[in-house]
Amino acid sequence: MTQVNIKNIGSFLVLPAPLNPIGAFDAEAFKASFRSLVDANAEALYIAVDLSGLDFVYSDAYNAFMQCHQELSNKNGLFAVLADMDSLASSLRKVGLERFIRIFSREEDMAAYVPVNASKISITPPKNETELKSPNIPAEATTTTAAATPAAPVTETAPATPAAPEKKPEFHGLDKNPLEDESSSSSGGCAFVVVVLLIAIAVAAYFFM
Repeated sequence: MTQVNIKNIGSFLVLPAPLNPIGAFDAEAFKASFRSLVDANAEALYIAVDLSGLDFVYSDAYNAFMQCHQELSNKNGLFAVLADMDSLASSLRKVGLERFIRIFSREEDMAAYVPVNASKISITPPKNETELKSPNIPAEATTTTAAATPAAPVTETAPATPAAPEKKPEFHGLDKNPLEDESSSSSGGCAFVVVVLLIAIAVAAYFFM
């Protein structure tokens, strides 16, 4: 089956929309043309269908688009549709096809589209990685933090060591026996009382004699 009407728009190989006798989109004929294109171009990753001029498609077209999407996505490809009618584009979005396939309203948009795989290749220069690893700023930061860490423990440990022995001698003051002072004072008081009693007895005996 020859594909004479295939167009190249940007990265896409664009198939025409086959129509049945009543002028509606023929999903079975489209699947057949899609299969012949893939078989003839095994390396084709980006394929689209031109739905220009159509304002609606039936549900069998949605299923056909999803089958094309699944086959291309298995080899990291992409399926797209070109729908210049707002009614058709909105109906494709309402059923959720925009989550799987690309929907373009103009050929200029399709031509300007850069596939994800191509953008990944262009966005992976090794210069940014080397620039992030090479600067001297993190090296200086590590040295400053390393120098700051030993200074803190040295000042903290120095006052901590003499503080411990200074507190211990304070408990030696409890070694004194306060009972000895109390016993001596109590014995002195008893002797004084005895002397007073003796004097009182002597005075009483003098007056009663």
